[in-house]
Amino acid sequence: MRQGLHFCCWNQASAALLIALAFTTGPAPLTWTYRTGNYLWAVAVSDDGGYVIAGSDDAHVYFFDAHLAEGRPLWSYPTGGYVRHVAIAKDGSRAAASDTDGGVFVFRPFVPGSLVWSFRTSSPVETLAMSEDGHYLAAGDRSGTIYFVETTLLALPTRQHSIPSGVLALSVSESGVVAATAAGGGLYLFGNSSSQFGYNWSFEAGTSFPKLAMTREAGHIVVGANNGSIYFMDASGQLIDRQTVKGAVSALSISETKKRLLVGSTSSNVALYSMRDRLEKLESLEASGPITAGVISEDGERISVAQLDGGISMFNQSLANRMWSFNAGGIVHSLSISHSGQVTAAASDTGDIYVFDEAGSQRMTEVISSGVLVATLIVLAVASVIWTRKRKSNESGG
Repeated sequence: MRQGLHFCCWNQASAALLIALAFTTGPAPLTWTYRTGNYLWAVAVSDDGGYVIAGSDDAHVYFFDAHLAEGRPLWSYPTGGYVRHVAIAKDGSRAAASDTDGGVFVFRPFVPGSLVWSFRTSSPVETLAMSEDGHYLAAGDRSGTIYFVETTLLALPTRQHSIPSGVLALSVSESGVVAATAAGGGLYLFGNSSSQFGYNWSFEAGTSFPKLAMTREAGHIVVGANNGSIYFMDASGQLIDRQTVKGAVSALSISETKKRLLVGSTSSNVALYSMRDRLEKLESLEASGPITAGVISEDGERISVAQLDGGISMFNQSLANRMWSFNAGGIVHSLSISHSGQVTAAASDTGDIYVFDEAGSQRMTEVISSGVLVATLIVLAVASVIWTRKRKSNESGG
């Protein structure tokens, strides 16, 4: 009887150890951090996860290799005002930034000298957007003027559009379709014809839409309002569905591949929707504070959200599967994620850029995993020897 008891206890202890090892999660895969000279407002990661561009209130644009062991800019560019918006092509071949003095800057990051050309708007730029392939850029200013740029041309903007009030949010498709929201309310869609100055259609709902997301070919558009309303529509402006969250919509991000929509709100709620025939809520999560930024990778594998207290969380496919958490120590104004979700960048009002690279930490994880496996085998071997000796002792005593 005593022999069986020892065997049972050894099995329970071993099983408990294995379960604990299986469910232990590591720390956030912080690859590097870099501190700028003032508040950091915007950051963007190329789709392939190779490069990062950031803008700071120290009036500089910074460009990084995401995979370097240390956060050291490949180059930085001084501007005339605070840099509040940046954009980058999916392969990192083109990048752009804007400042509060109305400057818009177009970069070819791998060209010596970096800056290709720039122009100045008549009032401060409020938002900036680039098509995924980097061929088109749109900048919207406080007066309601939208400047459309073909980045391959070394010339001034090829066309301009106007909306009734300041531009709140912008998105540009790979075919040159522009969607814009106005500070005074309304969504406006402009076609890709260079001769077309008027909008194709507008959508009004008696409120403004500070958040806007659009699929790469403008097949679907989603806007989020301060009153918590989320509107889902097609390319013709036809309203497909409407959902409501508590508080103002503070984050919108689309995974077109998985047809998923991530929504964050100032009421500390994060929700994931299916984006097919309508918006169907799949799951939601109550965070510990208001959401300031949120992104879902294009392949839908990773979801990252930031809270007002500086907390950043990464989830694996579902809001129920938290992978890691990290505290940036300040308000995270901007999050960006690569196509696969392996690389994530965050911009904090402490002036810090944080880059998390899962692939970069994979080797360390493998080393740790190997060490854990060896330790587990040693524990099991020692336990086996102890149990065998105890059994022999019991048999001898019997």
